[in-house]
Amino acid sequence: MALHIQMSDEALKQLKKAALMNKLISFGACAGFLLLFGGILYFTILIIASEQPAEFIAYQAPSSDGPPSSNPVSRELSARTATTNPTVTPSVIVAQNAVGAVAAPVSLDTSGELSFDQMDVSVNLDTSLGEGLGSDGGGMGQGGGDGGGLKGEFYDLKLTKSGAPSALTKGVSSKVKNPKTNKMEVVVNTNSTEFRQRAAEKLHELFTRNNQRALSGFYKSPQILWNPHFCVPSIDASVATISFGTADVCKPSGLVVVYHGRVRAPKSGKFRFVGMGDDFMGVRFNKEPVLEAGYMLPSLWKKDSDSFEVNAFVQNDPDRLKNHWKAVKEHKLPAFDGYEQDPSYKNLAVWNKGVGGLTLGKVFEVKEGEVYPIQVIVAEIPGGQFGFVLLMEDVTNGPGKKGDPKRYDLFRTNFAVPTVESLRKILKDNKITMPQSTADQMPSFNEDSLIWTVVDVD
Repeated sequence: MALHIQMSDEALKQLKKAALMNKLISFGACAGFLLLFGGILYFTILIIASEQPAEFIAYQAPSSDGPPSSNPVSRELSARTATTNPTVTPSVIVAQNAVGAVAAPVSLDTSGELSFDQMDVSVNLDTSLGEGLGSDGGGMGQGGGDGGGLKGEFYDLKLTKSGAPSALTKGVSSKVKNPKTNKMEVVVNTNSTEFRQRAAEKLHELFTRNNQRALSGFYKSPQILWNPHFCVPSIDASVATISFGTADVCKPSGLVVVYHGRVRAPKSGKFRFVGMGDDFMGVRFNKEPVLEAGYMLPSLWKKDSDSFEVNAFVQNDPDRLKNHWKAVKEHKLPAFDGYEQDPSYKNLAVWNKGVGGLTLGKVFEVKEGEVYPIQVIVAEIPGGQFGFVLLMEDVTNGPGKKGDPKRYDLFRTNFAVPTVESLRKILKDNKITMPQSTADQMPSFNEDSLIWTVVDVD
């Protein structure tokens, strides 16, 4: 007999009701746990551990650590301006394509004026920037080579390498007894036409023809000097022999000093050198002669000629000077095309009268960051008064106003700026006396001049 069991409708209904109740209880429990977790999260993160408002707390050092209140405020290094205040430390123009600099913390001594020598700065620049950007130099230059100057070499046209009289002294020298040493010495008449012509020929070979062997047979000082700028007011030529340590060997006449190296252009544009030399100041830039100034002009030298170009001198002769500049304006002297004269600086009365003032040379163009060879030559032939100055003019946007004391830059390769005081110190160190009137012959220039960094010397 088969047995059949079936749940009644009432029991099935009770079972479904119980299942539904269990589901509701489970859902409620889950919801309760979620609410509890959210509450805990709210109280622990949003309230208990909420972020406190940011505050800037200024630190005030104890009075014993602070600088004296009487100290001046350190000046900022600004972009290139047209200031002539000698106390302002100039800015450096660095090529845009140079490797970026990474500066370490700067330590300054605030007890006095701001000095670049006091800065402890690490700069990651192109290592070809030479020995450094110092603030020393001037006069005929300084020893060492760490001041970022051009390399200067001294020659005496009166002597051979061995110290014997050179061929230039033939027929213009004599032997006399020196009353101090009671010894016979050779005295050369360096003011004679013959000697000046011969000296002009050598400078013509060196400067105009770029014959680097023109001075190879003459006495050369073993002392090397490095000069970051060129500004020596009219003074006795012994400053050259003393500075190069040749005073015991060479008389201060028939002298040639050649400064050379390679410099980096601080900006793109058109420039020209401006200068004067007693007897001669010459500049070759990028292997081309771009400035020839002074009482002696080697490019005018011509062999076997009866014109004023024979000895290349235009000194203290109004007619000769007038004829020279007339020929320049009429383009009769190709070597001087584009040259101008500037006699507007009244304090340069001696140079204005003798050579017509400062000479503005040929315009040349450079690109920022590019490196160019440069050669600066100064010479004194007869002896006596000696001096020179080398400036620059940025003519990218046209020439400046004549007579403006800020018109010209000082050509320089480091931070150094010549002053009467610095020149007097150099002369004092070398036991040379500078007449008070010489201080009035310092040309004016823009103190915040560009810096043409020396990359290397050849």
